[in-house]
Amino acid sequence: MKKWTVIHTEASTGWGGQEIRILTESSAMQKKGHHVIIVTQEESCLLEKAKKANLETATISFQKKDTLKTFLKLNELLHKYKPDFVNTHSSKDSWIGGLATRAFGSKTKIIRTRHLSTPVSKNIINSFIYENIPHKVVTTGEAIRTQLIKNNKMNPKKIVSIPTGINSKFFSSKNIKKDVREELQLSKNTLLVGMVSVLRSWKGHQYFIEACEFLLNILPQVKFLIVGSGPCYDVIKKNIVEKRLQNNILLLGYREDIPHILASLNVLVHPSYANEGIPQTLLQAMAMKTPIIASHLEPIKEVIKDGETGLLAPPKNSQVLAQKIAFLIENHHLKQNLTEQAYKLFLEKYTLDEMIKKTENLYTELDLR
Repeated sequence: MKKWTVIHTEASTGWGGQEIRILTESSAMQKKGHHVIIVTQEESCLLEKAKKANLETATISFQKKDTLKTFLKLNELLHKYKPDFVNTHSSKDSWIGGLATRAFGSKTKIIRTRHLSTPVSKNIINSFIYENIPHKVVTTGEAIRTQLIKNNKMNPKKIVSIPTGINSKFFSSKNIKKDVREELQLSKNTLLVGMVSVLRSWKGHQYFIEACEFLLNILPQVKFLIVGSGPCYDVIKKNIVEKRLQNNILLLGYREDIPHILASLNVLVHPSYANEGIPQTLLQAMAMKTPIIASHLEPIKEVIKDGETGLLAPPKNSQVLAQKIAFLIENHHLKQNLTEQAYKLFLEKYTLDEMIKKTENLYTELDLR
């Protein structure tokens, strides 16, 4: 297969599923012999991670005040690398990265990846960014693709869904050598229910905390974990303290050992209520055979089929969420069936190899144009 040069642009400075996907995809493509360059801002978390992964990087400002400088720097990078593809990811870098690439006047193809299900406003600028600038739009799930077609009247032939792939070698129960209970000085028999996500408001931590209150009346022996960092850390911590639950809900912060966390959980809960693509945490849990309860959202329903690969609960309903958690904890046979079916679906559609295969197929299709 042909080896391509690919530039990824990312204006975001945070660290979440979107940035993890860029890093994971880029690393895997580089291992296959493709030349990948990540262009992001100096203060971005992605820059640091990309350097550690031995990926080629370039820094650039995507601030509005630096628009002209940004355009000129992008033009310089395009002349330097002469990429086959430029893949843009956030709004800021998509419009200026797309325009700079079009102005470059080469055979470089532009791909706009849409990671979130947040509705795209119907206006001339967004229509231009999605319809006119890119040669192809990639979504991280079919629900996002359908949304763009129905709500924004986009040409279905221009949009392709390529779900995020998870490294099945890294996220494997076979590699687990420790239990987080030991670190937390908990009994081996302690039941653990947890959330693993970036700490953002729409991830639904407040509803998880409320569900924990309900559950402690039924299952007082359960401990709850909240894993991750993000802008809502202080709000979440304050909420836990105000409810006097700091001995029951443990905030573990950012962790690199997510496979060990997931392997230790009796149930993973993902009560988000907006903006989701297909959350990588759910795919990781599927790979680890960890039982899942998640919100009844269209993108999530692609992977969590109620009663088949996990359980679904209505968003923002703490009481029902608590009931679902208690029900799943007490039904060992159901947990086993759900995790086996989830693992089977993961292997069929959501491995890293599958994502890279679909990405290379897309490149091949665009390269022939």
